[in-house]
Amino acid sequence: MDALVTDVQLAPAVAGVRGLGRGGIGVIALGPDRSAAGLWSRYTRQREVGPDAVASPEAYVDLIARVARERGPLVVYPSREESIDAIVEHLAEMPPEVMFPFPTNDALRKIREKPGLEALTAEVGLRSPAAIAEATVAELLESSIPLPSVIKPAAPVGRLGSAKVIETEEELRAALEWREVPPEERVLVQEHASGPLISLELVLDRDGQVAAQFQGLARETWPPKAGSINYAVSVEPDPELVERAAEFLRRAGYWGLAQLDFVDDARGKTLIDVNPRFYACLPLALACGVNLPMVWHAVVTGGPRPPLRPYPTGVTYRWLKGDLAAAAQGLPRRLLRRRMPSGAGSMWASDDPMPALLLSSRAVTRRFRGRRARLGLDNDRPAAG
Repeated sequence: MDALVTDVQLAPAVAGVRGLGRGGIGVIALGPDRSAAGLWSRYTRQREVGPDAVASPEAYVDLIARVARERGPLVVYPSREESIDAIVEHLAEMPPEVMFPFPTNDALRKIREKPGLEALTAEVGLRSPAAIAEATVAELLESSIPLPSVIKPAAPVGRLGSAKVIETEEELRAALEWREVPPEERVLVQEHASGPLISLELVLDRDGQVAAQFQGLARETWPPKAGSINYAVSVEPDPELVERAAEFLRRAGYWGLAQLDFVDDARGKTLIDVNPRFYACLPLALACGVNLPMVWHAVVTGGPRPPLRPYPTGVTYRWLKGDLAAAAQGLPRRLLRRRMPSGAGSMWASDDPMPALLLSSRAVTRRFRGRRARLGLDNDRPAAG
């Protein structure tokens, strides 16, 4: 059975395309325009261009349904939170040719909505950052919170974006104003968990057994506080952590791929995020020979999958865009770091170079546009006519 990967303008989706393609699975790539990187992967058999879930959820779902009717049955892999939401909302309208690589919407909700994680993790001997408050942005700005704290969207998708560490009232207002977060958006305030960041990836089969596992340890993040993994290394899976995380997913009723972020501090392993989709540092697992997308597809379709095997440790992952951002803000040493010969990058793959060029071009263009917008230059254009 073929796979349809959406949002292929994004690096995690491109990694998913590569993993599926290397596993011998036919891939249809869907992107918002002809320059979307995944459309030009050597592992893409068919290209589709159309609206994404952010611009037009209904048109996005209609396009998926049309492609599935023409080429199905297909397993559809949405590669961003907004895409998952769009498909879940319209799942009843999907034709029978569409297979969704997740269990029920209730299981997805349990692992995606952060306010509920605290009770669920406690059941399996893990912990989640203690919730301090859940409020709208308007309510939050009118109250005081203990500092430092972490703020993040209460729902899987929010204008706030990723988690932010807040140390002063000024930082709180700046974070909300920078993203232009609407006053009615609900925000979760949590305690700040500080320590080494662990990225654990599991694929559970439909019976709740671990079909694939991989673990990485972040050496650096960007931004340094509550940022994305910028530099990481592969490590051996921690058997106890794997079992507790798998039990957490089982109790939620979840199977499929899950990427779990833990902070390791004096109080134990603290779960701070769960991503049921292709994720940013997926290239590290692929570089170590752990083809998570292929195993995920096998679980969905009931196909054969490889047994659990050891993988090389000490393999590095580097997010070059994060290094560039760090260098621009006074940390040039990050750009001088040499990548190990066996390492992985967020975009580059020697067997599939074209998407990396397009991803790099898109990143530079977005950074340039963002800089112009911050400087107000886009408002200086003369009016037409």
